[in-house]
This record gives sequence, structure tokens and C-alpha cells, in this order.
Amino acid sequence: MTLPPALDLFAGPLARRHIEQHGLRPRHVRTIPAAAGGPKGLILGPLDRFIFGDWLPQSDQTVDLVGASIGAWRMATACLAAPVPAFEQLETGYIHGDMKAP
Repeated sequence: MTLPPALDLFAGPLARRHIEQHGLRPRHVRTIPAAAGGPKGLILGPLDRFIFGDWLPQSDQTVDLVGASIGAWRMATACLAAPVPAFEQLETGYIHGDMKAP
């Protein structure tokens, strides 16, 4: 039995060609959009913790973060000095209705 891929990547032709030739490196990322979606945004917590805690800090260029609703909260959390525990606090606060500043 073949397992489905862990991550589906949707990209336009130029971006797809770039990724096929060079891979996807933190220095290639210039903008991260984060959609609204209420609680659905929380399922991205593990990915947020990896991207903003481990992967993206490997690069030193500025990255524009854009978000609405829960996406704006997620992107604001990504800007904190210690994003991994801050994402955990955001998720707990969102689920339990306790939205105090970290």
C-alpha cells in the first residue's frame, strides 16, 4: 500500500520549476499569507511551530507576514522572540477562550 504524500505543494509554473531545480529553502521565502478560518487555523499549529521555530530562522532576510482573523493572530505570534511556546499558548488560549497577551 502506498501512503499519500505528507504535504501537497501547490505552485505556479515558475515557482514549481524553481523548487524542482533548487529545492525550497528559507531564503527563497519572501511572503507568508495566513488565511482566516477560525478553529481550522489551529490545525496548522505543528507546521507553524516548525516553520517559525526551526526552518525560517535559518535565513536572515525580511519576510512579510499577512493574515486575517486567526491568520493574523498566528502571524503576530510568529514575530515573537520564542514562537514555539507562544504558538502553544495561542492554541491553548484560543481553545479555552483565554486570549491574554503572551
